[in-house]
Amino acid sequence: MTEEQRPRRRWMRRVLIGAAIVLVAAFVGVSLFAGNYLVDYALTVNDDGTLGSMNGAAYTGVQDTEAQRTYDAWVEGRELDEWTIESEDGLSLWAQYYPAAGESHRYVLAVHGYTVDHRDIAPAIVPFVEAGYNVLAPDERGRGNSEGDFLSMGYFEKRDVIAWASEIVARDARAQIVLYGESMGAATVLMAAGEDDLPESVVAVVEDCGYTSAYAMFTDQLKERFGLPEFPFLPAADLVCSVRYGFRFSGADAKAALATCEVPILFIHGGADDYVPTYMGEELYEAYEGEKELLIVEGAGHGASADVDPELYYQTVFSFLDRYTA
Repeated sequence: MTEEQRPRRRWMRRVLIGAAIVLVAAFVGVSLFAGNYLVDYALTVNDDGTLGSMNGAAYTGVQDTEAQRTYDAWVEGRELDEWTIESEDGLSLWAQYYPAAGESHRYVLAVHGYTVDHRDIAPAIVPFVEAGYNVLAPDERGRGNSEGDFLSMGYFEKRDVIAWASEIVARDARAQIVLYGESMGAATVLMAAGEDDLPESVVAVVEDCGYTSAYAMFTDQLKERFGLPEFPFLPAADLVCSVRYGFRFSGADAKAALATCEVPILFIHGGADDYVPTYMGEELYEAYEGEKELLIVEGAGHGASADVDPELYYQTVFSFLDRYTA
């Protein structure tokens, strides 16, 4: 190499290094921008109660199902109680309480799913109350009448479930509690069941169409909704979420929580569920080593198992619960 070539070579090396730095910075910047958008899109609660940019209108609670019409007729004129508690991080949480017709120490803590509030799970309440269960249906944090600026896909909500179960025990020392959840609520009750301070009064769990983990769920939805790969967008969103909201998607892991569960669990999933895919329900069932049962309702989409075959659904639920409640 001649003396004339050396400066030119050094200059080209600097140009290449500078270009690489610019490209890496642009990649990181675009990834973090996309990650921040995804966090807002999926988790952030707006002032009007809508969720990020996912829903264009506030949730109305209206469902065009026979179960909803049955509930509407059943609840008309009934006097219902409202419960409130404070979460571990200082939020005011609200729940609707549906007492059984007679004296009962059996309770269902019914946890609704993603983007909705307690009204979404209301149609499931009638069969439980008529079977002699008191039902407590909370609005999860950030939904309905409960405070909160974001959803955490079960990460913080699982602690709220523990708080609600503890409140039931404080009011009724003889309580036998069933944790029942749908969709995100199902994943949440599974996570709660794995907590080391789960009240001993919790005797069973019924989960309907829960996901294995928030990370797996978002990976699937990122591809379905946006046609985007997991990397780099989901890791970027996971990082942004940890900075903004104090948790990672990987921490909202229902499948991992099963390793520390010790209560009987009934796993339910629709055979035609393409939102939380059916295989996730099967994975959860296979992963659990405790007392368990699995019901796959053929032809049922997401959260529709009780609508597609209500007789099979509730016959299975109550047959399972009768083993563990008096």
